[in-house]
Amino acid sequence: MSDVASLAAATPDNRDRYVDFLRVASLLGVILGHFVMAAVIMDQEAQSFAFTNILELAPWTRWGTLLLQVMPVFFVVGGFAHATTLRSLRRRGGGYADFVEARIGRLVRPALTFIAVWLVIGFALDMFAGENPFVQAVAQIAGQLLWFIGIYLLAAVFAPLTLRAHERWGVRALAVGVVLIVVVDVLRLGVGIDGVKWLNFAFVWLTIHQLGYFYADGAAKRWGSVRLGATMLVLGATMLVLGAAVLALLVTLGPYGIAMVSYNGEELSNLAPPTAGLLAFAVAQSGALLLLREPVTRWLRRERPWRAVIIGGAVAMTAFLWHFTALIAVYAALWVAGVDMTQLPTEASWWLIKLVLLVPFLVLVAAFVLLFRRFDRPPPRGEVAGPQAWRAVIAALAAACAIAGMLGFAVVGFRGVSSGYVGHVAGVPMTSVAAAILVAAAALFASVAVGQAQPKPAARAH
Repeated sequence: MSDVASLAAATPDNRDRYVDFLRVASLLGVILGHFVMAAVIMDQEAQSFAFTNILELAPWTRWGTLLLQVMPVFFVVGGFAHATTLRSLRRRGGGYADFVEARIGRLVRPALTFIAVWLVIGFALDMFAGENPFVQAVAQIAGQLLWFIGIYLLAAVFAPLTLRAHERWGVRALAVGVVLIVVVDVLRLGVGIDGVKWLNFAFVWLTIHQLGYFYADGAAKRWGSVRLGATMLVLGATMLVLGAAVLALLVTLGPYGIAMVSYNGEELSNLAPPTAGLLAFAVAQSGALLLLREPVTRWLRRERPWRAVIIGGAVAMTAFLWHFTALIAVYAALWVAGVDMTQLPTEASWWLIKLVLLVPFLVLVAAFVLLFRRFDRPPPRGEVAGPQAWRAVIAALAAACAIAGMLGFAVVGFRGVSSGYVGHVAGVPMTSVAAAILVAAAALFASVAVGQAQPKPAARAH
């Protein structure tokens, strides 16, 4: 706690505490959202164990995704962070390899520990449970949360290009993204060219990510806090009204649903792949958050809230990686104990059980954090490697391996580790072992890309 107190006391006045708060709050929202939405039906007599989603079983809960879907927040905050990091690297003489290595160090290396542990678990499940469909389905689910790291890395990989485009063309660069998203949806839904829908995994998230660049443009320094506050209020209200109006039109007049999280049986998902509906939601959500900026920032200047954000930021990645495991462990323990859970989300008893299970779930998440938090952050690296072309090529290869591997786990999870269960990512066959090799290769290539960084010569005294 003394380290936290020191960090809190050393926080510079010009640090945007709201961004740190949003990063932690969005990941906490993901963890709690997954807990709430998971609907597990266990019937001991029928030996039936199934994971499903409350959005599928209780249609009225789909409106709740307007509050529970916080992934756009993390991408907007990521845009801010990437713009800040890239501009800092430019001033220090760093290059693309430095940026990619930092992203992989922050996201991929902690995930490698998670992957290694679950490969062992998956292998053990194969040995003791064989091809039991319930067990294998759980093993597959365990790795699906890694899709987020893959898509987020996609936004990071293109950040140097999209930031340059933003700095040169501003809102026009953002408009290009919007147009591309709309064109893809028109070709998919109006013309019937279904295959183009996968392009919106890039177009939608890159466009949402680019919203963070506008926030990072140094408005506070140019305008001062009073004018900034007024500007954010006006901009936030505009974005909220515009995004909400467009979303309402898309839902009422078009084929888009109100759910911002995917579930089995939906006619058109707004998330997998993302659509113009998710973009409109992200704009409205960003506007609402801008309206809250000033009061939340004042609150964060208090010691206790800011300390909580510092602690949360230090363990957020670990908590994100292991919360699915904690959720699985809770229900697995109930199954082993012979507990029946046949209630549905349409029954009040189901929600009461959820409330009770929240306690052991959070305890397990905390236990995993204490066990694995040492892997959350890579060791600091003082010198930058520089902008050499060969470094950039190797860094790009590292990023490609990381993205492919993470998306591979999103499809196959840790199912059939020993038997070689095969899924397909964009038509390419993938196993959990192949995905693990790709992710490990990403960490290796990233290290090679920045290897032998030369310290800058000391300035001569005059």
